[in-house]
Amino acid sequence: MKVQVDGIEIELAAGTSAIDAVFEAGGDVPYFCAHKYLSPVGACRMCLVETGSPRKEKDGSFVLDDATGQPKIFWFPKPMASCTMQATEGMHIKTARSSEVVAKAQAGMMEFTLLNHPLDCPTCDKGGACELQDRAFEYGYGASRFGFDRRHADKHYPLSDFVILDQERCIHCKRCVRYFEEVPGQEVLDFIERGGHTFIDTEEGGLPTGFQGNITDICPVGALLDNVARFRGRNWEYDHTPTTCTLCPVGCSITVDARNGRLERIVARENREVNEAWICDAGRFGHAFASERRLTVPLVRVDGELQEASWDVAIAAIRAGMAHHSVADLALYLNADSTLEEGVALEALADAVGSVHVDHWPRYEVSLDAMPNGAATLSDVATADAVVVIGADLGEEAPILELRILEMLRGGILPPEYAHGTAIADLRLVERPARKPEKLAVIGKESRLWAHAGIRASSNGHNALERLSRPDTTELQAALKLLTDSEKAIIVLGADVLNGASGSFAAQLSELATRTGAKIMAIPAGANSKGLAALNLVPREGGLPFARVADAPAVFISRLDPGVRARGLTIVHDSHLTATARLADVVLPAVTNYEKRGTTVNLEGRLLELEQAALSSGEAADLIRTLTAVSEALGVRAPVRGLKSARELAAQKLGIKLGELPERGVIHAFRTSHVAPTEQTHVPKLWTERMQPSIQTLIPANLQPLPMLGAAPVGGDD
Repeated sequence: MKVQVDGIEIELAAGTSAIDAVFEAGGDVPYFCAHKYLSPVGACRMCLVETGSPRKEKDGSFVLDDATGQPKIFWFPKPMASCTMQATEGMHIKTARSSEVVAKAQAGMMEFTLLNHPLDCPTCDKGGACELQDRAFEYGYGASRFGFDRRHADKHYPLSDFVILDQERCIHCKRCVRYFEEVPGQEVLDFIERGGHTFIDTEEGGLPTGFQGNITDICPVGALLDNVARFRGRNWEYDHTPTTCTLCPVGCSITVDARNGRLERIVARENREVNEAWICDAGRFGHAFASERRLTVPLVRVDGELQEASWDVAIAAIRAGMAHHSVADLALYLNADSTLEEGVALEALADAVGSVHVDHWPRYEVSLDAMPNGAATLSDVATADAVVVIGADLGEEAPILELRILEMLRGGILPPEYAHGTAIADLRLVERPARKPEKLAVIGKESRLWAHAGIRASSNGHNALERLSRPDTTELQAALKLLTDSEKAIIVLGADVLNGASGSFAAQLSELATRTGAKIMAIPAGANSKGLAALNLVPREGGLPFARVADAPAVFISRLDPGVRARGLTIVHDSHLTATARLADVVLPAVTNYEKRGTTVNLEGRLLELEQAALSSGEAADLIRTLTAVSEALGVRAPVRGLKSARELAAQKLGIKLGELPERGVIHAFRTSHVAPTEQTHVPKLWTERMQPSIQTLIPANLQPLPMLGAAPVGGDD
């Protein structure tokens, strides 16, 4: 269909909203309540436009203008909210750029919005990134005509330990209310009272942990604030680094905000294919460890005590410790959230020294890459007509996958994409959407997703797949029927069913997938387990898995904490002084994944890039540089000495070119997947002890209390 915006004719797909038509034409219109992934409601009334459309005669032809002979435009009597209006064939739209009526209406609406809004801009955390601040400058009158006292309300109202509400700043856009209703499906926040007394609040007990922090991102003003990052800096003072979260295998796109070398804040970054615009609370609030109690210099054990040392002294200590060992005796273990480039470097060193004791952890003992219908993507999950989750606690293993499943239950509507980005107002999305729990079956232990499933079956993880293939209960029969009757079915597998799984499990799953036509999404044990499995980073013939680190003659452990040491020289590479580091002979400081450049592979098989945030880490080094130092101590030339050489070697081994990936990543099918017995069970845990943020300890120690005035006088009656 063709639409005219300020005299510019454009062609749009049917169903496009008027606000998206304006932006598609290169225009602009202010808005506060609309959001790309929420239903449009027209609450703020800022996106006003003048609109008119042609009318048709009974024979289907347009009513013509006698003067011009063109279809006559019948204009609405008043400006309309463009976020809730659908553009139609021949519609004419006027914005403030071409209509004084619209300009005056928007300026008046801005005046009403600011009527009771406090003048907090100099102290507000949102200053410099505030939609209200920007739009008031662009579309407001520039002066207030109201001299009376403004409404006073609670400025530090805790909705939870993580989210603080400033009730005076709230402009009642309803984004936060709609978010809880529509995305995680939790009706926990709503408007209370009416008129000028309206405020938002939650039921007793506060906001549920899981995805509550997203409301701090979508709030257009400084009303909802991240309590972990509150008062830590202004937006222009932060170094903003777009990167990928590696706390779980989803690989959400995030922005790391650092100031003066400290990680102060993490916010979600849009990636339509992965996390859309959301992240979990662990990814948002669990970053305090990156700037607290870090190891910044090497430690060497002298007379039974760990003492600070230089890298040269640490290298000498490693050389001395390996004097009675062959270089092939050194076991090499790394965390499964390490980058592909780091994995390539460690594999190359293992080959160079001839070590058979190589492993990454956590991982499973089975590869499920060769399934008949292929692997499912997160978008496949969101648009499926049936999902069966087996043995997974998504809250611990892959929280955003849970949101994509809930998106499937409310219709699987993915907003369209235009030249200006994701649709600002998708008119197919509605408030309080009806969900279809009959499309979801959960088999296993009770979890957060359990409440949303229409089919629930308690089952032991070890035999859950076998019982689903040959159902022996009414619930399992219903789950199998759901798969067989659906055209786009997905089977999601979690830790309870993947722990201890073998080749026979893969064959059984393949048979079930063939019978039902379902795609498979197996949640990897670690953030980059899927990528590292493409490398030979499992015990070779006669090698020791990570579970038997205590039996190794000598060991190098990167960012893992087994709590034991090897029989001989123990080298630990970590960002913090863990229990294992306290037992080590040499401790080498490591950077966190927020400070790395590299590539990770998420649960879809999507290659995603990590970028280096500006954090202070002293002499800490990533795994590639650390392995170069270890190679020097062993008297071996390091096969990989930097990121560039690691990527060149990855191109040879894996057939992929790293470092030039699109922003949303790219899915890559690896040719091989290495598996081996683990001899231990992986228990997923998203929130680790060191990630737990303490609100009190995050207050700078040198912060002195300021002299405060008495209580503010009570304002006038509003």
